[in-house]
Amino acid sequence: MSAVDGGNGGEKKAGPEMVNLTIDGKQLQVEKGTNLIDAAARAGVEIPHYCYHPHLSVAGNCRMCQVAVQGQPKLQIACNMTASEGLVVQTQFSNGEVADAQRATLEFLLINHPLDCTVCDQAGHCKLQDYHYQYNAKGSRFVEEKVHKVKAEPLGPNVVYDGERCIMCTRCVRFCDEVPETSELGAFNRGDRGVIGVFPGKELDNPLSGTVVDLCPVGALTHRQWRFNNRYWYAKETESLCTGCSTGCNVKVAMRDDQIVQVKARLNSQVNKEWMCDEGRYGFLRFQPASRLTAPQIRKGEAFSKVSPKEAYEEAAKLKGGTEADTLIFLSPLLSMEEVLLAFEFSEKVIGLPAGSASLSMQIVQRELTPVQAKLISPDYSANARAFSLLVGDPGEASWRSSLENRYKSNLKKLAAGSVKRVLLIGDFAIHPDHLDEAMSKGIHAADVSVAITATDVHSREAGAQSLASDYCKVLLPGRSVNEKSGVMVNKDMRLQKFKALITPPVGSLPDWMLLQKVAEVAGKKILDAGVIDDRELFRTMIAKVPDLKSVTLAKIGPMGISLAEVLAGDRKDEQSSAAGAAGTPA
Repeated sequence: MSAVDGGNGGEKKAGPEMVNLTIDGKQLQVEKGTNLIDAAARAGVEIPHYCYHPHLSVAGNCRMCQVAVQGQPKLQIACNMTASEGLVVQTQFSNGEVADAQRATLEFLLINHPLDCTVCDQAGHCKLQDYHYQYNAKGSRFVEEKVHKVKAEPLGPNVVYDGERCIMCTRCVRFCDEVPETSELGAFNRGDRGVIGVFPGKELDNPLSGTVVDLCPVGALTHRQWRFNNRYWYAKETESLCTGCSTGCNVKVAMRDDQIVQVKARLNSQVNKEWMCDEGRYGFLRFQPASRLTAPQIRKGEAFSKVSPKEAYEEAAKLKGGTEADTLIFLSPLLSMEEVLLAFEFSEKVIGLPAGSASLSMQIVQRELTPVQAKLISPDYSANARAFSLLVGDPGEASWRSSLENRYKSNLKKLAAGSVKRVLLIGDFAIHPDHLDEAMSKGIHAADVSVAITATDVHSREAGAQSLASDYCKVLLPGRSVNEKSGVMVNKDMRLQKFKALITPPVGSLPDWMLLQKVAEVAGKKILDAGVIDDRELFRTMIAKVPDLKSVTLAKIGPMGISLAEVLAGDRKDEQSSAAGAAGTPA
């Protein structure tokens, strides 16, 4: 595996200027220019806010974030202040005037707000509810009739707007202006008649349109396809990744009764901020097969028959003894990094191919992107292609995609030529369905041994469903979808990130890596120790085999991930410290 330079040629760069400030009597040091809301969060102090977002411009609309600043005659809004040397701030926790101002602001925001929490999709994770109980918690004094506004108004194909719930924080407007720069939305009217709407002749249909729902702090914006489908407290939210492309957007997936009921972007400033494309969000289940393979099958004639695992593994073990001239291995871009590593081990120790053999390739498809799509979406559909690239010698940012695509296309041509004797497909979409023409299917069918580890059953798919390469293999082993397993992926920027199992796999299926292990055992080879029985142990075992990643742990990766450059920089620092310690000098 090639090393990636995480340093700067030995040249030391000056760090950011640090300033000292005091918040509620707590002294802290932060980078100069840090927004005061973010600085307070580092001190464990939450300053309530609605309109502020760390990756959008400051609007100062909601006025909830008022604080007292030493030397200022009036209260200030924290969102419009940055950390400076000697700043002394009091929040609602240490200043009664601030607490009163926040209570009054909240009461004002709630005057015309409808009392429809019982039917609102945001109930249970609504900042109006949270702040009311934290900072107000008293009945309304407003007895007049509330102002009525637009209800359930579609803003575009994916988003519905409820004007009565809207507090005019304008996060949605600023997002459309500043991120996709499509400017479909605007704030119309003033005072208690103010609403959000689309400009004449437009609709909210940019490729990131669903993100405005994530940004809405109340229930004014909802996903059209997920309205009223779930109550928040009935669902379990899991932090994971979107596997639609190599950007690796961080997400929160709401699950209920083993079904995905909503997908939200998760804040990660290093990857996707808090944005997510509609293709990834609303197509999250496109990698979950509707029909499942739950038992091994072997092709006998033109039909598949269920067989015992032992019989299937014995047939698959005939892959042993292959050469680069007669063997091809195609990997799914949805495999975890650990599974990719194990596939390389399998190719060397079981099949007998040389390390990094050209016989191995990973499916990758590139596409043209519009300027708006290119702001977040990757030009490839391959979530974990960079992990494969690292193992075969990463050519660098400029050409890694082309390098993988050339390898993949070369192997497709070799397969179509009909001279391949051994074919192994690991994971669904190891060969893209659009690339499966008649010559390709004949090439698979003609191989002496063809094995597919797949989650999709050829038998029970609906009539007219697109064929998969596994349909033409002789041996089918029941694997799992990407939504049914955990692991680590490497995104396009070489950032290691964890994804987690979301859906309970069907009985009879096994993780792809475990199936490789069982076939290896039948072939008389050892690729994993007996103690490797789960994803966590697999990670520890496989990561130790990669010199550049030997110091990485799941704890270091954490919920936000870690870049390979950070890993290598940390290793060099540890080596320098060890060398200095051995010499008896300070590092």
